[in-house]
Amino acid sequence: MGLLNSTILDVVIGLAFVYLLLALICTTINEWIAGWLGIRSKTLAKAIKQMLDQQPGSGNATLSFLEQFYVHPLITGMVPPGSKPGGSHPSYLPSRTFATAVVDITTPNKAGMITFADLDAGIKALPNGDVKAALLALIQNANNDLNQAKKNIEQWFDDTMDRASGWFKRRIQLVTIVIAIFLTGLTNADTVRITHILWKSPTLRATLVEKAKGRIESPQSVAEYKDKNSPLKPTAKLTKDDMDKLQMVLGWAGENPNDPGSWPQRLIGWILTIVALSLGAPFWFDLLTKLMNIRNAGQKPQKTDGQPAK
Repeated sequence: MGLLNSTILDVVIGLAFVYLLLALICTTINEWIAGWLGIRSKTLAKAIKQMLDQQPGSGNATLSFLEQFYVHPLITGMVPPGSKPGGSHPSYLPSRTFATAVVDITTPNKAGMITFADLDAGIKALPNGDVKAALLALIQNANNDLNQAKKNIEQWFDDTMDRASGWFKRRIQLVTIVIAIFLTGLTNADTVRITHILWKSPTLRATLVEKAKGRIESPQSVAEYKDKNSPLKPTAKLTKDDMDKLQMVLGWAGENPNDPGSWPQRLIGWILTIVALSLGAPFWFDLLTKLMNIRNAGQKPQKTDGQPAK
């Protein structure tokens, strides 16, 4: 029974390792697509527009508050030259930069150092709008402290970026599923077939288990998002050896696509793989770590000189 349990666990580890490698491929392709389509920058632009759009400009400016924001030197320095306000957009904006620009726009007639009283007067001088109402609420609990007021504005931005990160992840999740469908069909990543191969081949099974062990012991981990604004990039890269191991369990070798009787099982296997890949590389990395811990805990201690193994 112990040998059977060990075999089952090794098959599960090998399967999880295959899922991890395929999910890393999906993540890499996903980042290429996100960068090409500008999904992250568009999401950030949508979030900033939601925060600043419903507000007339400060002072005698003919521009709206949002337009004033995008022509502020701190923001134009992060946008490609020649971009229209709200047009081409950076994919990342520090909260401190946002807060500094907003404070500067609300105090247009102040040069050099400003005080909390200057900020309070500048906000109250704004035309009625959503930004004015939000800023007044944010500085109420600042205890007449300019630094605390700026921190409150930064927190407002961070809270909005948390929601924007959720929008981004939902859009990326849809892209991931599409990529998983094409990748699964292209490589014939059939979970049922992979499981059968691993069960029948102790050598391959042992090889994948060792590769999985090396992966989780690597100083590099797999992180989908370092923070809410960072690009979607796996910190662990696929190697040529990883690709060679995948080729041993993927592909159409020995398969007959024209056999109608094999398609029901194949479709089930594909669906299982697509669902697995949609969970993401971090999920499979964490699960693989737990499975390896279980496997290591179940191994018998090695025999030492003069002392039998217990």
